[in-house]
Amino acid sequence: MANSDNGGLGVVTFIAGLAVGALVGVLIAPEAGGKTRGRIARKSNDLLEDLEGQVEITKHKVNQFNESMKERANTLAADAKVKASELAEKAKNQVGSAKGGDNAEA
Repeated sequence: MANSDNGGLGVVTFIAGLAVGALVGVLIAPEAGGKTRGRIARKSNDLLEDLEGQVEITKHKVNQFNESMKERANTLAADAKVKASELAEKAKNQVGSAKGGDNAEA
């Protein structure tokens, strides 16, 4: 999942590139200062909203990944407990068997 989530950084980089391109385009456009400042303000607000949306999406993906990893860790811990119990029981049986074998020989 980590590889597929790298798109979040790409989106942020893309939006930052759009912001720089829009700013340069607006600054070199032949319009009155008031119109130019208005366009800059609108574009800035639009880009900020887009960025906030991407941050929320990224937060959601991180939370999903975190929950997934917690579930996986819990599953692995439970599996390890079962395996440890099985191995302990097997070792106990082998020790008992070995003690029983020594008693039978003596």
